Amino acid sequence: MFVVPPFFGHVSPTLSVGASLLARGHQVVWTGITAIAGQHIPEGGSFIVPHQELEEHQDEIVRILKRQDDGPSLSGPEVMKLALEETYIPFARIMMKGLSRVVDDFQPDVIINDCITFAGALCAYLKGIPCVTTTPVPPDVMGDTAQSAPKIFEWQQKLIKGLQKELGIETDDFVIHSHQLNIVFTSKEFAGFSDPEPHMKFVGPVKGRPNNAPFDWERLEAATTPKVFVSLGTLLVDIRKEFFGKLIEAFANEPLTIVAATDPGIFEHWPDNFIVQSFVPQSEIIPKMDAVICHGGFNTVNDTFMNGLPMLITPIAYDHFHTAALIENAGCGIKLRYKRLRVAELRTTIWELLKNEKYRLAARHIRETFTKAGGNNQAVALLEEFAMIGV
Repeated sequence: MFVVPPFFGHVSPTLSVGASLLARGHQVVWTGITAIAGQHIPEGGSFIVPHQELEEHQDEIVRILKRQDDGPSLSGPEVMKLALEETYIPFARIMMKGLSRVVDDFQPDVIINDCITFAGALCAYLKGIPCVTTTPVPPDVMGDTAQSAPKIFEWQQKLIKGLQKELGIETDDFVIHSHQLNIVFTSKEFAGFSDPEPHMKFVGPVKGRPNNAPFDWERLEAATTPKVFVSLGTLLVDIRKEFFGKLIEAFANEPLTIVAATDPGIFEHWPDNFIVQSFVPQSEIIPKMDAVICHGGFNTVNDTFMNGLPMLITPIAYDHFHTAALIENAGCGIKLRYKRLRVAELRTTIWELLKNEKYRLAARHIRETFTKAGGNNQAVALLEEFAMIGV
């Protein structure tokens, strides 16, 4: 059983791993606070939302999700507060009752909790079920505060231990994550881990989740100019008009083809060299691109570097800045901070990425480390071995 948050970027890699598990004959379900579209769920799997237990929390869920749009305007400490105190911990409280019932109904041999979905690991601890955690790119949005910010670290510990005691968990250990197996969806080289803890297993990006969104492939194939894919992920709705307005100003008159994954309705007219669609088959589009612009969502980052492409990254909030630092350290992209985004700089930076081969060569090196990490096969092997030991 995968226990996931209402953020598709975190759900997506679990869908890929789940598809591989289903193909191997395992029973797989997902559970969370909000449903996802049926076409995203691998054949044979199911997504369970405990609506009955969640009904009383609907207003709070909507408020918390809307609050995520405030991230771009917040300072670093304010983002940490928004993430831990206002999002992860409230969602854990909200999920526990319904999750407990779903777990009793499904009787999973293993619970796999996303790293920000504490309820999965907490429920596993309370019921004595073996638990695995999945993580996109460590450290998460809270970072390594034990060394860098002791007072913030103390605040984090107090909040997490308070949540655990509230649920009847008296141990001084943190049980919001698994200490037996943490599957990380990147390479240890890219994440900057030379000597990770034994339970941290870096498998690289995974693939295979269904995505059958239609797309105008003929128009894309007819384009003769360099192609650039642009995505802001599924959150940060409030800033889209401003962000894509700058892209229009930067690239409307350039010999480029821009494929933008956003709501076409934010503007009445788009330039002729822009192909705009709300939902796109991203994993099929990116191999046809020459560069990518994104905010740092790890699914787009992984798709980009699995295809050996350079990236212009515009970190906005949360763990985006950490991901941007990793990309610059690896030499495969350039960071432009969203709050300081200038049209002229956008234009010159994308042409630098397209023309300077060093970025593409660095991206291809990262692709090699991703491939060597093992992907789906390694993730499944780790889970099967863990399940056998747990049982």
